[in-house]
Amino acid sequence: MTEDRSQLSVDYDSWHAHRLSEEGHDVHDVEKFACWHQMVVPRLGDLSGLKVAEIGCGRGNFAIFLAKQGADVTAMDFSEAAVDIARERSVAEGVNVHWLVGDAASIPLGNEEFDLVISCECMEHVPDYQKMMFELARITRPGGRLLLTTPSQLNAQVLGWFKSWLTRKPYNSGSGVQPHENFFFTWTILRLLKRAGYQTSFRDARIFPFLMLPRVNPATLRFDRIHTPWLKSLAMPFGLHQMYEAVKVGQS
Repeated sequence: MTEDRSQLSVDYDSWHAHRLSEEGHDVHDVEKFACWHQMVVPRLGDLSGLKVAEIGCGRGNFAIFLAKQGADVTAMDFSEAAVDIARERSVAEGVNVHWLVGDAASIPLGNEEFDLVISCECMEHVPDYQKMMFELARITRPGGRLLLTTPSQLNAQVLGWFKSWLTRKPYNSGSGVQPHENFFFTWTILRLLKRAGYQTSFRDARIFPFLMLPRVNPATLRFDRIHTPWLKSLAMPFGLHQMYEAVKVGQS
């Protein structure tokens, strides 16, 4: 069945309002960023004067951080409620960000417009994720970069999907039920990046769940980070949160 996108947008308005009520930490403290943003930050480089797009910006925390690093930031989300929250935050902090509401599978931005495109934990919630990947490539200039994070289920988290299928209940990743979830393995994303015209140059992964047991907190049965280089290389496909840095092939 094809999902009604307008209803999906309404669902995400409600989801963001609920998450906002739970948000109690300093959202601009890098040390307290979610692990996907922590993976992206070391790969940003000097953002001064660069045109940067964040697709799936949510409530705007990371877009505001990017703007504070000197980037010319355009940030988009499917949820109008999330963008309203983000806009209020940026005004309160005196930070200039170009906010807009839009569908990641049909991004209302120009071709080859951005030096850097960032999308964190968004693709897994977009029904037409293949079209989204091509849209990310379309707005990236030749030689420009993409920093993408999205989960891979080649780990114990796959048991959560199996339980969801078995009980016919919505999948819960552990941080609440989302209006829409896609199921990915890391090679799915690598293949999509290549097809869209990107060349992957760097990868990272965090959170390695190795077992899930009934009535046991999943966080107790996992490694959050692996520091030994050779072991991390072997374990990379099994990380729940994957980060891909890719360059758009072509002349800059």
